[in-house]
Amino acid sequence: MIKNKDFITERVKSIRTWMRNQKPAIWALTIPTMDPHDSEYVAGHWQMREWLTGFTGSAGMAVVTPDEALLWTDSRYWLQAEEQLAGTPFSLMREGEDDEFRSWVNKHEGETGCIAFFEDMMSKPLYEELFAGLQGDRLVSLSSEEINPLWTGRPPMPHSKVELMPDTLVGETAAQRIGRLQDYLIQHGSGHILISDLSEICWLLNIRARDIPFNPYPLSFLKVNIQGKHTLFTDRSRVPDEVNKKFQQLNIDMDSYANGLALRCQTMLKTEGLESPIPSWRAIKNPTEQEGFRRSHLLDGVAMVRFLRQLDEETLRAQESKDAAWTELSAARQLEELRRESEDFMDLSFETISAYGPHAAIVHYEPTPETDIPLRPAAGQIGGNLLLLDSGAHYTFGTTDITRTICLGEPTEEERRVYTLVLRGHLKLMNMQFPEGTTGLQLDTAARMDMWRRGYDFGHGTGHGVGFRSGVHEGPVQIRKNLRQCTTLPFHAGQVITDEPGIYLAGRFGVRIENMLLCQEAQQTECGRFLCFECLTLCPYDRRLIDLDMLQNEEREWLNQYHGLVREKLLPLLTDEADRQWLTQATALL
Repeated sequence: MIKNKDFITERVKSIRTWMRNQKPAIWALTIPTMDPHDSEYVAGHWQMREWLTGFTGSAGMAVVTPDEALLWTDSRYWLQAEEQLAGTPFSLMREGEDDEFRSWVNKHEGETGCIAFFEDMMSKPLYEELFAGLQGDRLVSLSSEEINPLWTGRPPMPHSKVELMPDTLVGETAAQRIGRLQDYLIQHGSGHILISDLSEICWLLNIRARDIPFNPYPLSFLKVNIQGKHTLFTDRSRVPDEVNKKFQQLNIDMDSYANGLALRCQTMLKTEGLESPIPSWRAIKNPTEQEGFRRSHLLDGVAMVRFLRQLDEETLRAQESKDAAWTELSAARQLEELRRESEDFMDLSFETISAYGPHAAIVHYEPTPETDIPLRPAAGQIGGNLLLLDSGAHYTFGTTDITRTICLGEPTEEERRVYTLVLRGHLKLMNMQFPEGTTGLQLDTAARMDMWRRGYDFGHGTGHGVGFRSGVHEGPVQIRKNLRQCTTLPFHAGQVITDEPGIYLAGRFGVRIENMLLCQEAQQTECGRFLCFECLTLCPYDRRLIDLDMLQNEEREWLNQYHGLVREKLLPLLTDEADRQWLTQATALL
């Protein structure tokens, strides 16, 4: 986070001067959060929006005109954006409440000058959303490199080594996957496909790298042909000999990243082109991948139990001695260290959300040295005694994502009520049985119905797909209340999804509970084929926050069954008697 917000004001002034000096002059400059691969998390080289605005959230678009500076972002980041934009020229535009970009543009029809975008920071879907219908001569396409004189210290392109994922861990060879794609191209009458999505390239070739924090991808483009050679556009110097040998066996030549970027920009807005089938293929985890997820959650569950036991002890010690307690940051570091003790730990799967008291009401709050606070329980001291901890890791054979809300003192009646409502929705979704073909839009109601009755709701999605040692957010399916393409897709056995309802009360506290679920076949009846969820996550819920009087008998039974599973799976893996005792108590019958 930028401490001196005067820098933001100066950058906006510089951008406006640059816009006036362009020929033709630019009236509005659009800066989305995007790279040439339409990635959710972008490498520092393309984090222009953050550099210009000071807003560090992972989603948002900045627009600068001669008279206005605006930032659009979704409800996850409204509180964060308000805080980070305060004292800068930027005003917050709340997606879903304020004017969308096109409505805003329509209100400025009389403005002269062009609307500019950077072709290497734009995707076809976003282009159509923002600019469809606008007169072509009013749009100007630029390269982000043209900003380099203003963006001094722009991070260079990352250059980590490309690594192979062993076939034994993946369950399918790269040759098999390329063959599937070639068959698909032939069936659809296409001779080739250019793949820009980094996660798709990694899945297809069984490769990984470390170019983007928490996302194990190499920056690259891949052209697959039905005949002859394929081309991977990435710098040869980053590809070890053993990986290059594998590429040669797969008939893959290499070309420069720059040439791939040029090809991508040339073809981005063309109407023709075949949609990639990889997201739908990748979403169905094969038996090897499914078992890898299970193994990963055993390791993660051990780390979580050890952390929660230590957190309880540290909280009690700090209360009794009045010494310095753990802080949001130090707690996150301690959990990371416990995960790192596993020889199969690779990296965190995202920046840990360690949010205490009112910080937990900021959906995607990430502590910084400037915002870090001690985890010291005291009635009313900082707005609550709840710690929301959302974290995850990449292991050799899978990826995890878990959220637990933890009580560090005496919970209030309201905190217990809110927690129990979230828990009830979480359990209802986790224990759903549903016909094959059911969508995320339909499943979402299970997680919200109890809180809706009490007048609560939350703005983010209820569930997202998770990649296999890949991105922690993976399409194409989602569970959420919004009507979108991702919520109208049917669920199938083999898909991995999260279950993470929440309630957030601004300035007071927030609650979220999250497990990862594996969609499985349940039964075949005369009414059709039914699916259910296998819970992958293994970690107790906080019993101190559960209002048993609010639970139905079936929900109490689900809780006891889940805690019994956690105890059965993790007790044999815990070597410290103190950890074993803690887990036994945390999973006792309710």
